[in-house]
Amino acid sequence: MSTAITAILSNGNTIGAASIANAAMKSSQQVFTVGKDLTLEEAKARFREGQQSLEYLLVHYDEICEGGGDNVRRYLGTVGTSSGLYGVSKVMKTMQEEAPDIVDYTETMNEINAALTGADGSAYMAIFTKGPPEKFFGDAKIEVTRAIGSMQDIAKQLDI
Repeated sequence: MSTAITAILSNGNTIGAASIANAAMKSSQQVFTVGKDLTLEEAKARFREGQQSLEYLLVHYDEICEGGGDNVRRYLGTVGTSSGLYGVSKVMKTMQEEAPDIVDYTETMNEINAALTGADGSAYMAIFTKGPPEKFFGDAKIEVTRAIGSMQDIAKQLDI
């Protein structure tokens, strides 16, 4: 394993620092409850958590990639429920009522969804590639950067 920090699990397997970081990645908001709508305040808090998850992913990208494609996908909110991005589409739909320009907001929301889907797809491909996964991780990183920019746009639109 290329990381200097490893942990030995009770079953004798080892995990690297990137996987250990996932254990600490917990959303402070509760996971969505079936049949309960988010309040605007809850949605804004989850949106900020989503931004933090993406920013953390970008800053620690190489380290997180060492844990594989699913490790990246955890931060994107597509594997597990611990990322602030988990359910971000629902969050953005809840906030859209506050948008001063619904067309601009909807286009930006679609850009975020497209970037996250692209990043997720590339990280997923990195799992199954026969060659080095760096190309797919590189593509995912580009999409993460796009998503961060679009999330900043929505934050400006809503004064978050």
